[in-house]
Formats: sequence, structure tokens, C-alpha cells
Amino acid sequence: MEALKKYRLWLLLLVVFTLPMYMKINNVLLAFYIGLRLVEILFGSSRFNYRKVMLRGAPVFAFFVLAVIASFHSLDWENIYYLETQLSLLLVPIALISEDDFDAGKRRKVFMALVFGCLTTLAICYANLIWEILSKGESWANWFTWSNMGHDFTPVADTHPTYLGLFIVTSILFLIQDELLSKKWKYFFLIVFVFGLFQLASDMVVLLLLLFFVYLAISKVSIYKQQIMVLVSGIGICALLFWTMGDKYMNNRMFSVDSILDEKRIERWEVSYEIFKENPFIGVGFAEIDSVRRQKYIDGNYSLAEANDLNAHNQFLEYLSINGAIGGFAYVLSLGLLFLLSVYRKDYLFTFIFFAFILANLTESTLVRIKGIEYFAIFSSLFLSWPGKAKK
Repeated sequence: MEALKKYRLWLLLLVVFTLPMYMKINNVLLAFYIGLRLVEILFGSSRFNYRKVMLRGAPVFAFFVLAVIASFHSLDWENIYYLETQLSLLLVPIALISEDDFDAGKRRKVFMALVFGCLTTLAICYANLIWEILSKGESWANWFTWSNMGHDFTPVADTHPTYLGLFIVTSILFLIQDELLSKKWKYFFLIVFVFGLFQLASDMVVLLLLLFFVYLAISKVSIYKQQIMVLVSGIGICALLFWTMGDKYMNNRMFSVDSILDEKRIERWEVSYEIFKENPFIGVGFAEIDSVRRQKYIDGNYSLAEANDLNAHNQFLEYLSINGAIGGFAYVLSLGLLFLLSVYRKDYLFTFIFFAFILANLTESTLVRIKGIEYFAIFSSLFLSWPGKAKK
């Protein structure tokens, strides 16, 4: 079983490493990791502490319970396939929280795996961008145009700019407080990540700035003064570079408040809220949400949303429309509990991570997509698996 533990840890690190990129590879690795852990639980000599897992994992399990309710809203057993994408919310907490030896050292290894996964993903995307410019004989000035940014920048790595942005923000938050990585590598990684956030043309740039000011407000600035200076300098240089060399559409997308609260996004929020008002207690469930929402898009003449079958792009409204008031309450309670528990433990790394996740959910339905579900399941379970308090 000792050899099994070693292989399982490496599998977990590979799962986190591939989280920012190729989804099929990542899912296969996750299945192997969970499978090995379940084998160890069932046939290993150590006792499975059911009570500990259930109590600690409750904030994550709550979302799986909501998925079960939404799947069987119509009491049709064929709807069980809706749970396929939600299984991480059940199995990952069982696998991680049941660990007896998941200490701070192993937790750091998981974060470093995410750091290197994000760096590798950006390297793949940038290599493809350079190849595209060279093979097409384009001007290097096109590097900063919309056709080479955002959704056009990330497909080669089978990822989405918003989720990659969330993973990068998590990596930045880890790097700022990490004391073991050498400063030269830390500063280099921070600059690469900040530049990558701008290349993603993601709302995560605004999120990063908000997190930074929150960080200044509640932490001792003098401890991480150099890291903060590098981060602020990188943000300023990248903003100036992309502002002066980017095209008009990109600049409006990146540097305008209207890009976050645009009219089309508000329309989608209104549609989801209307669905909630019509089904206030338990929502419409997974089986009906797409058809109900699409019909409302048609009725409201929201052609872009209807053509692309867009979701609410707000996780709270997503739960309200799918699970009703029960879903909205569970969502706020679970995330609020994780955030407040991290503050109580003085584990400010996870305080910032949960804050980032909450902010990201204002403009994205992250728990609808597999990458968002897996990210939340892994890092929430990682936090809940280790009850130790962080150093002041």
C-alpha cells in the first residue's frame, strides 16, 4: 500500500498539472487517481473515517446534493447522466479529505503542480501564436489584436480563457506567499502570469487588481513588499503595452467597465431571474433549463444568447434557476462557510482563493463546466483536508 500511496500522489499532481489544459487527458488522470484512492479505502489497512469526511466535506458535498435534486427533478431515471459532470463534487472530497497524511508539504506540491501546469499551458498557446504569425507572414503588431487573444489564443491547449485566468490568479496568489521558491524564479513566473492574463483578455485582470487591494488591506505589506512591487510593475507595464498596441475592440473589452456589465450579459441575468420567479422553490432542473432558457431568449429577441445557447454567466443565478431558492441558499451558505473558515484559520491563501472564486462567479457559471467543477472540488477539498492553521 505504500507504493500505492506514492503513485496516487503523483497521479494527483498530474491531475492538477493538466487541469489548465487538455480536458480528456485530465479526466482520465482524475479517474485513475480516484480509482486508486477508492481501492486503498476499500482494501487498505487504515480505517476510513466516515464521520470526518462527511463533516469536513459538507460544503462540497452540498453542491453534489443540489446536482442530484436537479437531475431527478422530473423523476426520470434516464436523467442520471446529468450527474456525470458533477461526480467530482462527491468523489474528490472522499479521496482527499480521507487522507491521514496530507500535510503542508504535500499541499505545496499541489499548488506547484498548478503553477507549472499554467506555465506549460501558456507556453503551448504562445508557441502556437508565434507559429501562426510566422507561417502567415503577419506583422508582430498583430500579437496584440483581438484575433490572437482571448478565445482565439487558447483552443490549441483545449482550454477556456476564463478558467485558465482563474487558475493563473490562484497560482499568483500562491507564489506571493510562498517562501521556498527562489525570488528570481518567483518574479519571472509572476511577470509571465500577468502578461498571460492580459493575453487572455479576461475579466480576471480586473479580479487580480481587486484581490491585490484586498490583500493590501488585510495583510502586512512589508512581508511581501518586493513581490507586490513586481506584481504592480508588471500590471502597469502590460496595461500600457496592450493599451498602446492593441486594437480598439480589444481595448474596449479589456479596459472598460461596460465589458463586465454589458447589456447582453444583463439580459441573460434577467432571463435566469425570470425563470427563478416562475419556479421559486426547486427550480426547473437540469433536464428543462436549456429549453426553458432558450425559449425566453427567443421571446426576448436575444438572438446571440439563443444562437450560442449561453448560460446565465452568473453562478448564483444559475443555481436559482436550476435549483430555486434551495440552490441559491446552499450556494451562498457553502461558499460563505469556506471563506469564513479560511479567515478563522488565518489561512489567507485560501481566503484569497475563495474570494477570487466568488468574484469569478459574478460573471461566469464556473460550476457548470467540468474544469470549474474539478477546480472547486480539488482546492476546496485540499483546504478542508488539512485543519492546521497557517503561519501568521
